[in-house]
Amino acid sequence: MIDLKTKKRIVLILVIAIVVTLFVHVNFLSAQQYTFRHQIIVNESIPKKFEGFRIALLSDIHLNSLQDVTRLEEIVEDLNAKNADMILFAGDLYEGKVFSKAEVTALLKSIDSSYGKFAVLGDEDLSHKKTVKSMLKEGGFEVLSNDTRSIYYNGKKIGLYGMTTDATKLKFSKSFKYSIVLAHYPDQFSFVQKKADLQLSGHSGGGYIYLPFYGSLVKSEHAEIYNHGTYKTETSTLMVTNGMSCTKAHHYKLMARNEILIITLHHSLATQ
Repeated sequence: MIDLKTKKRIVLILVIAIVVTLFVHVNFLSAQQYTFRHQIIVNESIPKKFEGFRIALLSDIHLNSLQDVTRLEEIVEDLNAKNADMILFAGDLYEGKVFSKAEVTALLKSIDSSYGKFAVLGDEDLSHKKTVKSMLKEGGFEVLSNDTRSIYYNGKKIGLYGMTTDATKLKFSKSFKYSIVLAHYPDQFSFVQKKADLQLSGHSGGGYIYLPFYGSLVKSEHAEIYNHGTYKTETSTLMVTNGMSCTKAHHYKLMARNEILIITLHHSLATQ
């Protein structure tokens, strides 16, 4: 039978082991690890012909070193294995100066998509706007700046809007039964809801430190209201990705793991 002193030692050892494991994960692993988070959207406004249409949402790559470029190569390989129908990039390719342009452009170009690759610029992209925009275009992405595109699949269409940091300049059309807004800033949902069915955003890092039942401890500007997970109103849905990296200001994450969203569209629950 274990005496009280031994029990206390065991508990202390377990607590130390948990603390050390958490410290190592947060400080050394969280910046590099990533996952694919699968989400389902069910909406009767989605054309039946779009049943099972898969969208990959990538955001906040924040390239900052040659190691990040090597990591991007791994990300692209994993992403291509998911066979998404359409690729969306919600901004922030670099953090800081642009480097390895040819290699990064080639990696962007190697991302596979049957029904288009579209991007919006993030706040980090704006200081190198011309260069980043050119790299994305050469990489096969159409960069949307308050633009609208019709996405056709099996003879039917949905609308895709690409919103800049100035939401008020985007004009919405009534010609789409179902529409998606790609916007870097999550808080633009305050403007988008009731105008579109789905908004997809990044920027927030998922709050970097996220506590269940409490929320994000780190709220970036333009992600103060919406910063982690999925938000729904009666007419619209917002999905915020945690992004694919940390930043210089926030070099680790907790409960906000780096991710790529894979979103599958369904017309109804019966067709899932």
